[in-house]
Amino acid sequence: MDIAVIYSSHRGNTEKVAQAIATHLGCSAVKLTGTSGTQTSSLDDCRLVFLGTGIRGGEPYIELQNYIKTAEFKAGVRFVLFMTWAGGGASNKLAYERVKLLLDTKGQRLEADYFICLGQTFGFTRRGRPNADDLDQAKNWAQQKL
Repeated sequence: MDIAVIYSSHRGNTEKVAQAIATHLGCSAVKLTGTSGTQTSSLDDCRLVFLGTGIRGGEPYIELQNYIKTAEFKAGVRFVLFMTWAGGGASNKLAYERVKLLLDTKGQRLEADYFICLGQTFGFTRRGRPNADDLDQAKNWAQQKL
């Protein structure tokens, strides 16, 4: 496999985007589970890794953070980020910077162009998000990354 989608999702929003990207690109999507974010897939053959997360308080989900901290990455892998969020303030920029810093400490580079869309929050807020249009935008963004 030369493309991987690895993600953390608490409410199913990021999972919808991850599955849409993986299906569109013909690769598998691996969900990180538990707070350990244990590596569940080998990236030995990957040249492009899509990392996905929701945002809570300006932070990417802990599973993704722990995965990056503990995973072994080979040189030359391209990392891109997609996120779902409630749309608050600059939390998307804070979360991007956190993932970038974690990858920097591992000698890896996160590309600056990330994808973000709204996700359904508690109750009826943003009900139905991410919607079909959001998923189409995610697929188009992912295609451009190839």
